[in-house]
Formats: sequence, structure tokens, C-alpha cells
Amino acid sequence: MFRVFFNTSLRQSQLTDQLLQAKQVSLFFNILFAVTAGLYIYFLLVHFNWIDTGISLTTAGICIVSVAILYFFKYLTLRFTGWLTGYNSAVNTYLFIIFLINKILGILLIPFVIVIAFGASFLQYPAILVSLLLIGLMLLLRFLRSYGLLRKDIKVSRFHFFLYIAGIEVVPLLLIYKALMVLLNKNL
Repeated sequence: MFRVFFNTSLRQSQLTDQLLQAKQVSLFFNILFAVTAGLYIYFLLVHFNWIDTGISLTTAGICIVSVAILYFFKYLTLRFTGWLTGYNSAVNTYLFIIFLINKILGILLIPFVIVIAFGASFLQYPAILVSLLLIGLMLLLRFLRSYGLLRKDIKVSRFHFFLYIAGIEVVPLLLIYKALMVLLNKNL
């Protein structure tokens, strides 16, 4: 998986095909991402005192399930859009990039989740800053890689790609954030 992520040579298509054939391993890493990202979000909410720690197991489960549902609906939406428009190969490439970056991010977030959860308070803030920088870098890399590959398959301008990023990537995250804040404030 890391070879595919860092390799940009002609052999990448062969490594990509090998990675796509390992369905169970891919599912495991997608579940690992959902759990790691959900726990990361939960521990950020606890660290910044946005939620009470008294409902910890329920809230952690809600965060994990929210991340899993978000990416499941993203997967279904993109598959449907690819089927509808006839751009199945472009959608497959885009989905592969999204889930490859998520798998790498799921592995890289594990130490940060441990430090934020169990580390001393003077280590937590730098860990949060570095992890947020890492997440931002990985999202930027995801958008750059996907734009570079999709620009060849689909003639899309930078402006339209920016509108896609704002509408499909950012707005759902803001809506989930707002819904979680309303839900958590109602339960308190």
C-alpha cells in the first residue's frame, strides 16, 4: 500500500491492480480508517471540552459510525454519478485515490490518537497541531492527485473542480459538525 502511495512510475498500475485484488485487506484498512478518524474526532472534542466525558463510549461510537456513514454515502454517490455520466473509469480512479489516502491517514493517525488520549497535557497540543497539519497535507495531496488524474479523463477546469471540492467535500463535513454540536448540546 505504501509502495503504491509513494510510487509514481509506470509500475504503479500493476501495483494498483494488486492492491485492488486484496478486497478483505482493503476493507480492514477502511474500517481501521473509520475507527481511527472517529476516535481522533472524539478525542479532539474531549480535549477542547466541547463534549462531556461522561458519555464517552456512546459519543465515540457516534463519531466512528458518522465517519463510516459519511464515506459509505460518498462511495455510493460517486458510484451512482459514474454510472449516470458514463465516467466509470474516472470514478474508479478517484475512489481509489480517496480510499488510498484514507488508508494511509488511518495508519498515520494511530500514534496521534494514542498521544491525545493518554499523553501528558504538554504533549497533546503539539500532537494536535502536527496531526491537523498532516490531515491538511493529505487532503491537499488527495485533491492534487485526483485533479491531475481526472484532468486527463474528464475535461474539467480548476474552477469547477474547486466548486466540487467545496460542495461535495467541505459542506457535508460542516453539516455533520453542526449536527453533532446540536445533538451533543441537546444531550447535555
